[in-house]
Amino acid sequence: MLRFKKDSMLLVEFALNEMTIDEFRTMNEHDVNMILECLPKGKTRFYYFKDRYAQMLLSYYVGSGLPIRQIKKTRYGKLLNKRFIKAATENAGDGMLTPEAVQSIWPGEYECFLLTLDRWGQGTKWLRRWYQTSRGGYNLVLQLNFSAKHNRPYYQLVGPEDRHPFERLSHPIAGEGYHTLAWSRIDVDLDADQALIEEIQNDWIRDALWAKGYIERLRRYGSRRAWENSYFARCLNGSAEDIIRYVDEILSAYVKLWAEAMLAATLWFLREEIGIRTVFYHTFETGNRLKSIGNWSRPPRSLYTTLPEQFCFEKTSTGPECLQKQRRKRTRAIKPESLKFWKLVF
Repeated sequence: MLRFKKDSMLLVEFALNEMTIDEFRTMNEHDVNMILECLPKGKTRFYYFKDRYAQMLLSYYVGSGLPIRQIKKTRYGKLLNKRFIKAATENAGDGMLTPEAVQSIWPGEYECFLLTLDRWGQGTKWLRRWYQTSRGGYNLVLQLNFSAKHNRPYYQLVGPEDRHPFERLSHPIAGEGYHTLAWSRIDVDLDADQALIEEIQNDWIRDALWAKGYIERLRRYGSRRAWENSYFARCLNGSAEDIIRYVDEILSAYVKLWAEAMLAATLWFLREEIGIRTVFYHTFETGNRLKSIGNWSRPPRSLYTTLPEQFCFEKTSTGPECLQKQRRKRTRAIKPESLKFWKLVF
């Protein structure tokens, strides 16, 4: 477990008391490293199955127990329609839903991911646009890594040698023997007990699907250029047929799962391991504006619209305190009423 120990919490509290307000607004590398050092190293497993986020959110919301009819009137009411949640409510003979009842239903198949932590950014405001952070400084990075269930057939079929075709070294992937499915960048404000999810992103699936499409285009148009001689197949031992089989048979299970698994892991980490229960998340328009993302590099809209709504976030015009305190001219020039955020208190 990545859980703060008592001594570590005292260390963090002491460091925060020693920091001025201006220093805290832009956390430097020393501060980020200190937080990372407070968390034990090693593999942290995160088990996930389709819609497990509903189980997590309801378990947090009901506390020691709530009447089902009361839950139906809240924004969490839609979660009761999930198949395995329905099974839990059927077992609630007294009409009360408890955390134990919600967590009692687990499917026979689920995925095991490995979580790792890292940092992202630079201690200067001048590189903020390059690193796509809302304010200068650093973000914490939570990485969702494949387990051996994926890695064994990946090596057998794709056969990478000294490079992995679906990883981008310029992005915050784990490396060191891990293969990162997705990651989230988080701006943590320990002073306000708040966090801002800057982004949720995935390279692996996008590039793997592109490689499969490239092979299919070569065949469809009768190109003389073989996959094995293309730039994208360098240092790979897998054939074109192996790449297609890998995407269709191995990776397909993660295509529809990765985004909700990544957001669920982020919320679990913030609450269970750091103790933060107020989480902000960019809307599509606000995120692009604050992070200075142009039209050519904008992320998938659904990650900042459909996904947070699915997780019961609510829209608000009041953003995280760490951004409200900003003194930069660029931030002050933006009218507050034009900025919208997603917010979840759980």
